[in-house]
Amino acid sequence: MRHRYGLLLVAALVAASPSHAQGLPPGHPGAASAQPAAIEEDSVMVNPSIAPGTIHVRLVDPDGAPLPHVDVKLSSQFNKIAEGEKKTEQHVKTDDNGVAVFGGLPTGGDFNYRAVVNNGPAEYASDPIQLKPDAGVVALLHVYPVTRSVQEAGIGGILFVYVETRDDVFQFEILVRYGNRSRVSWVPEDARMELPAGFKAFKAGEAMTDVRFEEDPGHGAKLRGTFAPGQQSASFRFQVPRQGESQASFHLGLPPHIGEARFIAEAAPTMEIDVDGFEKPQVDVSQTGQRVLVTRRVAVRGQSNGLPGFTAQLSGIPTPGWGRWLAVLVASGLAALGFAASRGRLGRETQAELQERDAARAKRVLLDELVYLTRARQEERVGPSTYESARRVLVEALSRVISQNPALAKRAKRSERKKAARNAEKGSSA
Repeated sequence: MRHRYGLLLVAALVAASPSHAQGLPPGHPGAASAQPAAIEEDSVMVNPSIAPGTIHVRLVDPDGAPLPHVDVKLSSQFNKIAEGEKKTEQHVKTDDNGVAVFGGLPTGGDFNYRAVVNNGPAEYASDPIQLKPDAGVVALLHVYPVTRSVQEAGIGGILFVYVETRDDVFQFEILVRYGNRSRVSWVPEDARMELPAGFKAFKAGEAMTDVRFEEDPGHGAKLRGTFAPGQQSASFRFQVPRQGESQASFHLGLPPHIGEARFIAEAAPTMEIDVDGFEKPQVDVSQTGQRVLVTRRVAVRGQSNGLPGFTAQLSGIPTPGWGRWLAVLVASGLAALGFAASRGRLGRETQAELQERDAARAKRVLLDELVYLTRARQEERVGPSTYESARRVLVEALSRVISQNPALAKRAKRSERKKAARNAEKGSSA
């Protein structure tokens, strides 16, 4: 599906971005100095020396020192088609060595476990754990100090906006990836992202941690969760209604400390984008052959709080145009003339002649519209939904015109017989 491609594309761009590697906006006070000493990363390791059905959760501080007497929650999820889903949890405190031991746990692929520790508003969780029948597991989990200040945590992010123009809506996907190069976790308190007016169908992306976006009805989205040292991502999508216009404008406010923003739009050959403050758009082609326009803006020195919001303008959006669909009304009007003639309301021509002439005109108009619509679909100037609905209307109108004017069918048969006779004459003379 196209929206899946959108996220795959931006994820690839994130991985290749120099700003993503940097992690902080240019000019941020911590960009050059925030170089914490290397520490062992969180991990989940199978350990044959630990009894099967056992999980050891080892808690440490940023320096790797053990954290004794801390409550650890082990969440358990059982999922089997025949029995459904069941969730349980149990709590154990770490010992003097900072280790919490959970034993007697069921093994196998139907059970998933996760160790979770809370430190004030922050939540730290291990990767999902599956137990093998012949060995236990050791999960290493760091617990960091917490701040509500994005400056104290040394946070910087990169944001991608991906937009697809559909028949009746603009489909947006947003991906934000933050890097935290400090030794303190950031828990946002009022980090918001303003979305275009009238947005709807908000849906947050799935995540392995508590980092996520939540809808702020009527305004936009709120950023939630624990941004521990390292990298964290969050995504969501939404729609903005479209009325068939050939141009549109969208304003987006940004969450704090975004050092780079990229705007990517699926684009027909006639389309252009203009995003204030961004680089000149570049044309690219997706893996599926779809033409896309890509532009970006990078924070400069002095923008230590990150990029401001921006307005994006799309122009040259393919649209059938109102005149094309007025043809149906024209055809209906022509058919009505024939009906009026049959009631004796018009001129000097015989009723039958006038009715047949007007019906023939209506038929030609409808057939021409079907040809135009088919070409527009082949050239991707109209979407599949618009094509199907418009084609249905035209075919139904054509059917009514023919059914109400039997003379058209007779004329078509005569024309076919004459054509066949001409072809036969050409064949015999040859």
